[in-house]
Amino acid sequence: NPTSFNDQEIGGLSSIESTNPASFSRPQIELDPNLSTDERNKEILKQKYGLRSFEEQQGDIKAAEKIAENRKRMQKIKQMKDEEFDIFMVIPPPLIKGIDFFLKAGLTITTILFILAGVGITAEAWAVATGNTLPENVDTFIVNVIEPNFTPGLFVLLGFSVSLGIFATAQLGSGSSTYKEQ
Repeated sequence: NPTSFNDQEIGGLSSIESTNPASFSRPQIELDPNLSTDERNKEILKQKYGLRSFEEQQGDIKAAEKIAENRKRMQKIKQMKDEEFDIFMVIPPPLIKGIDFFLKAGLTITTILFILAGVGITAEAWAVATGNTLPENVDTFIVNVIEPNFTPGLFVLLGFSVSLGIFATAQLGSGSSTYKEQ
């Protein structure tokens, strides 16, 4: 029964009076045998005493500075009224650039593909209207791939165009893009 006082153990704890001092041991330090003397000394200091190198301390300082900067920015955002809030102050600049690049690249690619699809459909219609023939594989590709996907391609093109327009308008209307002399 672990709750009785006659036993040396009470609920998982052992008495210090009956403990043999030889049972206490130093914490084990695990070292790679391939480490150089300098690296081994650094590892011992790190594992045994928690000492860190200057570079590790600088990394912690930089991380703390970033956390403080983010906290300050979030505090500023919390103090804003709804009319003053600007989503582009919250979104990191690299993400804004990424969104902008994605929308512009998508618009460019879909525009080029849409124009090429129009040329392909026009060529197929010209061949039918004049009685000329296109190579069989080209005609099959136009009829089976391009024509059924022409209208959905137009919707994708319009989606990119409208999204880019809304994104650009929101950027221009944001307080962070307004020029102010100070």
